[in-house]
Amino acid sequence: MKLLSLVVLLFLIGEQVLGQAVVRIDSLPAQGVVLNQGWRWQAGDNPNWAKADVDDRHWPTIDPTQNITELAQIQQTSIGWLRLHLRFDSTLTSQVISLLVDQQVASQIYLNGRLIGQFGRVSANPDQVEAYNPSGADQALWQATHFQVDTQPHQVLAVRFARQPKIPYFKFWGQPIPFLLIKLHQADQRNQYRMDSVGNFDATFLDYFKGGLFLILSLLHLLFYKWYPAQKVNAWFGLYCFLAAWAYLNQPLIYQYVHSVPLRMYGAVGQLVLYFGGHLAFLGAVYIIFDKRIGVLFYTALLVFTVYVILFALQVNMPDGLSILLALLLTDVQATRLLLLAARKRGPEYWILTMGGIGFIVFLIAYIAVPFLPVTVFTKHILLHVFYNFSTLSSPVSVTLFLATRFAQTNHSLAEKLLEVEALSAQTLAQEQEKQHLLTTQNETLEEQVSIRTAQLSQSLNELKETQAQLIQKEKLASLGELTAGIAHEIQNPLNFVNNFSEVSTELIEELKEGPFQQLPESDKEHAGEILSDLEQNLQKITQHGNRASRIVKGMLEHSRSSPGERQATDLNALADEYLRLAYQGQRARDKAFQCRVVTNFDSALGRVDVVPAEIGRVLLNLLTNAFYAVNEQRKAASADYTPTVWVSTLQKAEPGGQRAVEIRIADNGTGIAESVKAKIFQPFFTTKPTGEGTGLGLSLSYDIITQGHQGSLQVSSEEGQGTEFMIQLPQLEKV
Repeated sequence: MKLLSLVVLLFLIGEQVLGQAVVRIDSLPAQGVVLNQGWRWQAGDNPNWAKADVDDRHWPTIDPTQNITELAQIQQTSIGWLRLHLRFDSTLTSQVISLLVDQQVASQIYLNGRLIGQFGRVSANPDQVEAYNPSGADQALWQATHFQVDTQPHQVLAVRFARQPKIPYFKFWGQPIPFLLIKLHQADQRNQYRMDSVGNFDATFLDYFKGGLFLILSLLHLLFYKWYPAQKVNAWFGLYCFLAAWAYLNQPLIYQYVHSVPLRMYGAVGQLVLYFGGHLAFLGAVYIIFDKRIGVLFYTALLVFTVYVILFALQVNMPDGLSILLALLLTDVQATRLLLLAARKRGPEYWILTMGGIGFIVFLIAYIAVPFLPVTVFTKHILLHVFYNFSTLSSPVSVTLFLATRFAQTNHSLAEKLLEVEALSAQTLAQEQEKQHLLTTQNETLEEQVSIRTAQLSQSLNELKETQAQLIQKEKLASLGELTAGIAHEIQNPLNFVNNFSEVSTELIEELKEGPFQQLPESDKEHAGEILSDLEQNLQKITQHGNRASRIVKGMLEHSRSSPGERQATDLNALADEYLRLAYQGQRARDKAFQCRVVTNFDSALGRVDVVPAEIGRVLLNLLTNAFYAVNEQRKAASADYTPTVWVSTLQKAEPGGQRAVEIRIADNGTGIAESVKAKIFQPFFTTKPTGEGTGLGLSLSYDIITQGHQGSLQVSSEEGQGTEFMIQLPQLEKV
């Protein structure tokens, strides 16, 4: 009877075990075992479900390694349990096994009712759940749970999970986002193979290498742009290298140091933004290299990329690889086409760019052909990584080499020009020495004849000094005239575009009023009419100020075309008013917050005075710029009731002997000039401004222009902390 009872009991236990699905683990291969079968799950929370003797045969089956977005029942469950029955082979008894987890939830893992691991915070309150993914950039970085198989053949693995609400799950570039993927490894073999969770060769170290490489390139190109801002291609390519570096580093860094599931999801969006931004920046750099205007294709790509990122962030399901295809079609094709045609259209020095384009195409074709090669899967993964990296690096490396070559050519050209300048300087110095020798000889000859030709000697000496002074003055102002002409010519073209387009826009508004405007409903005509009226007023202002700017540019061209030192009958009142506005706008351009009260007192009976307009304008601009600078500095240090003020006045005076003179005064209530440095302000290269803000040549040139070029006088009176006044006196030989 006892034997019969024992047989019945063993039969019932065996029936219960056999009635449940059991997963057999006979061995643990090097690539590990993924537990994707035999799982059962149940919504709700019961601590007893962790125990091995719970009857779970009525629980629904599930494959937890599927993407969480494909498991509707899980997305509708806040907390639940998973159970899996395992049977380990006797050869695995007493071995330490590593349990690797890739999940999008928070979990507690039990083996035969004993808690062996916990990832994240599991709570019945959804607001307290913190989803946690312990997987790493490669298997060596995963956070593993270790356990030892005992002699009991039947094992029960139970997982208590909780889903954190309001997490957007992004399936990025086809990478899986499993609800719960558990993989078993032998503890001593887990770090020997660089394989990801789906068995592919993991090349994370290549991402770090490329990220470091692109960061170095970014730093170099941005430094080149800082040193030479005219080469904007360095700024574009430096931006591309910076975005590419972070695109390569973002994913391994996120998956290595960040285990929060929400942050990983947002990292996927950031990766997409970096990817698209890098492609746009590279296309912009290629456009700049070939002096092409960034046009419709670039902005179309920007729009398409923006829409794609928005749809991706809204979890709109799109085909895998669509982002790569869009980047290839909208940016890579155009950039590669320009690189391939570089050597043929631009010259042999562009062959480096063409080789980069050829390399991109060749390695891309090789990458596409790898899956069809008759080699092992491991070899295919290696070849895919090799060809992909060579393909992505071909064009950037060729552009870098090209820019470095062009930079070296520029330096070589500058070195040659420097040698030419040194040779010209030596020649000029020899000519000056020859002039000095000639002057010395003439002076000795004149000194020998001083007794008989005193009057002629005095006159010749005065003429010689005047000629010498004019020569020096012409040399000082020659570069200024060339610079003025160059700036005026550069401004003229865009200014003409502004004026022409304002006129065309006015005509278009008239056509709009006569055509489509008449078809609007009466309820909309009033509002539309107000808008059109505002547009007409704005265009009138644009035309008015554009014409004024055009007159200024024409005046600059006239000044630059005038012979240096040639006097003209000039309206000093208009000249002073013009340069007053130029100096004020210049200070406003440097400091948007600058405000100043300007007081003018122009003598209406002044008439015209024979002066060199460009030279006198230079003097006025220097003095007015200094005045505005002084009141701006005083404003920064003074109290709130301080009002920056600049006074400008002209006056016709009668000098002793009946000769008329013109007096120009420029005063301010700024910082003033210390008495100790007042005697030095007209010396060349002496300045009271901080280093980098003044050249020390403005007042020196102004003093030479007034005293030597116009035989006038330039005086200054100042009190430190109260203000400064400059007084110019010019002899007026004739009134026109």
